[in-house]
Amino acid sequence: MADRLGAFVEATASRPWDWAADNCTFWVADWALMRWGADFAARYRDRCRSEADAAALTAGGLVALVEPEIALPRKDAPAVGDIGVIEFRGRQVSAIWSGSHWLIRTPRGVAMVRARAIAIWGD
Repeated sequence: MADRLGAFVEATASRPWDWAADNCTFWVADWALMRWGADFAARYRDRCRSEADAAALTAGGLVALVEPEIALPRKDAPAVGDIGVIEFRGRQVSAIWSGSHWLIRTPRGVAMVRARAIAIWGD
């Protein structure tokens, strides 16, 4: 799993930030699609074109938005490649567990962070 995740990060880290196609949540959804064959962000891809759109969509909380779309069991602790929503700098952010850190997509690329998980999903 670590090799697949590493290849995914390497292939996607240099893509330009794009609210409509490659933001923090869509990046994690792309990983979930590759890993589990399900795109939990499918219904939101056409509705998010800007930071304002993202803020409006997540106004009720990112977990509340994505959890109904994720057909994976919720977990207490992550395994490599699991996905989650973390608290980072006062915001809820979609992330992928690397085994030692959460990986997040930012406008500057992919970052490794230590943060508190609000929700974790995986198999």
